[in-house]
Amino acid sequence: MQKKRGESVMGKYKFNTRWNEDELKCACLFGNPGCDRFKTCETLELTLNPYGDIEECMKARKYKRKKGALRQMNKDG
Repeated sequence: MQKKRGESVMGKYKFNTRWNEDELKCACLFGNPGCDRFKTCETLELTLNPYGDIEECMKARKYKRKKGALRQMNKDG
């Protein structure tokens, strides 16, 4: 199924996470066969929207390539 133009690319993912108080120590996808500590992890469901601010970025008229990426130029150049 293809996404239509303008439709956001979002996904919900479950992660096993380990924390040291407020510091994230480990995060791997739920069901990862390489994770041997999943029984001690907290499960979090996160929503990914990698293009959330693309419309705001594309409103500018001037762009420049910098290190292979398309970057928005400042008003002063």
